[in-house]
Amino acid sequence: MGIRKLRSVFMRYALSLALAVFVVIVVNVGAYLFGVNIGAIYPLTSISTAIEREKDNLQSTRQIEESDIPHLCEYVLFTKDGQYAGGSIDKTDSALVWNTCIEIGRTSDNPYLYSVIDREEEVLILRYRMTAQFGNRTLRSIFPSADLLMVITILLESLLSLVVISFIFGKYLGKKIDKLLIVVHKIEQQDLDFEIQKSRLFEVDRALDALDRMRLALRQSLSQQWYDDKMRQEQLSALAHDLKTPLTIIRGNTELLFDTSLSTEQRECAEYIENSSLQMQDYVQTLIGATKSWDNYQLCMKKVDMESLLLELKNQIDGLCAVNSISLHWDCGQYPAYVTADHDLLIRMLVNVLSNAVEHTPQGGNVTFEIWEDNNELSFLITDTGKGFSDEALKHATEQFFMGDDSRNSKSHYGIGLYVAASIAKKHNGKIILQNSVATGGAKVTIQIPY
Repeated sequence: MGIRKLRSVFMRYALSLALAVFVVIVVNVGAYLFGVNIGAIYPLTSISTAIEREKDNLQSTRQIEESDIPHLCEYVLFTKDGQYAGGSIDKTDSALVWNTCIEIGRTSDNPYLYSVIDREEEVLILRYRMTAQFGNRTLRSIFPSADLLMVITILLESLLSLVVISFIFGKYLGKKIDKLLIVVHKIEQQDLDFEIQKSRLFEVDRALDALDRMRLALRQSLSQQWYDDKMRQEQLSALAHDLKTPLTIIRGNTELLFDTSLSTEQRECAEYIENSSLQMQDYVQTLIGATKSWDNYQLCMKKVDMESLLLELKNQIDGLCAVNSISLHWDCGQYPAYVTADHDLLIRMLVNVLSNAVEHTPQGGNVTFEIWEDNNELSFLITDTGKGFSDEALKHATEQFFMGDDSRNSKSHYGIGLYVAASIAKKHNGKIILQNSVATGGAKVTIQIPY
């Protein structure tokens, strides 16, 4: 079977439909003529012919009998002055017949035709339908017009032919289009290793060829993307592991410092170094985790003392703000005594956002931390006095490794910190909202988690 075009398919459809209608007409007209030939159907001309043939006899016969009346005709007898004298037409209808035929002079009154025969002392009027009729009385009572029945039958059979042929061609085209849907579904599922089967319909095959080219290009693009992602993850993982060594050295030397005689200020600085190195170890672990999927991370949900958590958080951020000459405004309003959450992840989420705020706030600026509860939802608000988010960052800053924001991409944590924070919030069935503060002009990050 060769390749067809849609126009040839529709041409076949049109020809098939025309042929079906032609066959329907021929069969029904043939059945009609056959009925006429065997006397089952009486056409109008045969009734008129029979009346003309019996007219002389009806004029001269002494007394009209019903057997004298041509088949399929009704009759009524009148006196010369219009008085009803009998017949198969009842007396009530006879007055209308006399008025139509004699007084008005008409020979038809839908749906009847009339024939007036003058007798010696009477007037005979024959009435018959102006259509072909069935010879059988039962059929005639059900279908008064054989012609109308034939027309209705042709229309119904033509409509049935249209439905059947449309269904057949629709099913044929549906099978061809299904091949397109199969390919689209496979591409949608990123199942790109398959061979496209042609439909042998020219227009559909052109679309399939275009999809095949798209499939190959997409497979090549995704393969490169998957390879790049794998290499990036391996590099990040290697970098994270390499950072462990200098961090261990920093912690070791910090512990040695504690064994020496230190002034109060020096001891405070050593504590900041030790706390920061511990925090950096957490960041390294986060960096390792960033190379893996957060979907498989198992939360360690437990009862968290909020006052203790906030104190731990403030101690970490105080040192960071002091190093950067930034004022920290700590405003903790109403909050629950305990929440059910993953303690370590909760700390990491807040530290990431606060660190991001500190790093993007110029020296002498302010970072504000607020907390409140409402309807069993705990909200954290971090605001800074930096440059704020660009329009692009407001849309994409929580995406992993996003670095497209010119105003806030110069620091080391920006490509991952907000992504990690958003992932942790999502793990707790919460969300993170990025905005720019109208009051400070800087960034405004709201974290909402149920408790």
